[in-house]
Amino acid sequence: MRIAGIDVYLHWTFWLVPVCLVYIIFGFGEQVWFVTGVSLFLLLNLSFCVLLHELGHALVARRFGATTKDIIIAPFGGLARLAGMPKNPGQEFLISFAGPAVNLVIALLFAVGIIFTGGSLIPPSVFESLNQLPLILLWINLVLFLLNLIPAFPMDGGRMLRSILARRMSYLQATVIAGRVGQFTALFFSIYVALEQEFLLLPVGIFLFLSAQFELNRVRASEVNELERDSAEADSAER
Repeated sequence: MRIAGIDVYLHWTFWLVPVCLVYIIFGFGEQVWFVTGVSLFLLLNLSFCVLLHELGHALVARRFGATTKDIIIAPFGGLARLAGMPKNPGQEFLISFAGPAVNLVIALLFAVGIIFTGGSLIPPSVFESLNQLPLILLWINLVLFLLNLIPAFPMDGGRMLRSILARRMSYLQATVIAGRVGQFTALFFSIYVALEQEFLLLPVGIFLFLSAQFELNRVRASEVNELERDSAEADSAER
């Protein structure tokens, strides 16, 4: 599928959804079809919101001359693969913030609709009716907005932090600091979920930690390549 000239793919983990539905079927008795239908509906809407989030990144990046290779959508996340993130701090900040901003706009639109129809914005403790779906989607997008502001690579907040630091120091130094902040955040998250015995969330912390290190290594390698290229050009000019 192509949207705005960008290829969009579904990640292979979407095939894990039927496994989750089997678990639901054996856990909810008579309400199984209702719960299954609602779960699918929420998953589709969540995926659509994630797609809009990634399109936000891609379209703002295009505005600054950066192309997007493709967008990959997973059941609970997505990735816009940019051909290259601009090193201009202001441009990187706007590209990184564009995704969360889309989720915030979606949440505000749902909030306006709910208030206009006389509904409450308080999140429900128990799902009881299909009428609660707009409220749930409101809070899902609000949570996505806040989560993506966490300063941890590869999340948008980590890139936003780097762009702010890069205004006062080199791009490499900014990446080192933002990367270490991301790794500390990931380590704290991993310890917390381990203490709470939420071991299914532990891979998330490990992934964030390793992703921060990967980004740091990538920028270091890029800086070395640029120095070598500049040195080679200087030698050529002297000759």
